[in-house]
Amino acid sequence: MQSQPLDFALLDDLALGVQRGRVSADSFLSNARAGRIGPLLELLVLGRDGSLDGMGIAALPVCPLVRELSRALAPGATGTAVRQMHAQAGFITTSRDPTADDQTAWTVFCRSAQVAAESSGLHKQHAQGLIGAMREIEENIHWHSQRAHDGVVGYRATKGEFEFVVADNGIGALASLRQSPHYAHLLDPGTAIRLALTDGESRFRHEDSCRGYGFHSVFVGLANLSGHLRFRSDDHALTIDGTSPSLIAASLSQTVRVQGFVASIVCRVGSSTTLH
Repeated sequence: MQSQPLDFALLDDLALGVQRGRVSADSFLSNARAGRIGPLLELLVLGRDGSLDGMGIAALPVCPLVRELSRALAPGATGTAVRQMHAQAGFITTSRDPTADDQTAWTVFCRSAQVAAESSGLHKQHAQGLIGAMREIEENIHWHSQRAHDGVVGYRATKGEFEFVVADNGIGALASLRQSPHYAHLLDPGTAIRLALTDGESRFRHEDSCRGYGFHSVFVGLANLSGHLRFRSDDHALTIDGTSPSLIAASLSQTVRVQGFVASIVCRVGSSTTLH
């Protein structure tokens, strides 16, 4: 079988086929090329609960990205970075204590991500904005996921494109929001994702009206830039594509259930790239 890039379209189709018992994950993943890290980290999250036989990063051919991700997941790891001929990338888990004084590893990782973002062609101010958004989404894991010890943050930069991903295997958007009396009636995961991305909406809203702006910086950071965003939780994915992306342009689709929440953000710098 000819190798093909691991993208979201392949991942969604494969997960559905495996769930229905129609295909073997190994037969596809062993020929898949890891490129963008969004599908890579979503595959990691999909494979962790073990409900989809053969799904997981271990089934992929070994390459620098897969190798560095595996290293970052090892006990005691404090983050990794890899430089290839045309790309820079890095991964770190969210095992840090956000209340601790020593945040050296996380600070160094974020600095490396900003340098990579600027190397992709982003203006320093835009790079700072996107890394600020990455930091805020990572902080959401500690507030909402109830499983902050093994979430993963990753970035990847090539000439003309910067990508970052924040992923966890926590309780997901719907279960998190339903802990609030404001959202106890919610039943639909797609609605929950959209609400989680909406300014002022948070399970802590009844305690603090200033909460619920964790994703605001993503949309501000992508103002006047071309971006592709995918947010995944439970059995839904919300995607947005275009210049100055906003929730108004979002589309929802139903797919195989995933345990947790994955935010994948790609910023295209001065060129148009087809993404799936």
